[in-house]
Amino acid sequence: MIGLSNWSVGAVGTNSGATATQASDSTRQWVVTGISGHTDADSLIQITDGTNVLFESKIDVSAEGFSFHFNGLIIPVGTGNAAVGKVVSSSSDSFVTIYGHSAP
Repeated sequence: MIGLSNWSVGAVGTNSGATATQASDSTRQWVVTGISGHTDADSLIQITDGTNVLFESKIDVSAEGFSFHFNGLIIPVGTGNAAVGKVVSSSSDSFVTIYGHSAP
């Protein structure tokens, strides 16, 4: 795709979840195409633009295991806003990665 560039960012968390941020860019719009990671506690999984929740799901570690993968998403983040992926809570171990591309 001409004019697009791929990106990904990850973050490790401890007892309060994890937050990965693709920094804002006043000339680009981010499109999040996936979020993945793990947590050791039941948690909400979110994608935000820094203020508004654009995607939310949850993980129940006793029923689903500790890892999650949401691929094939198309979540546009407004030009000039950050793309933020969050594992909202954890006991002692969490990780989150968000990835996508820029829109010209």
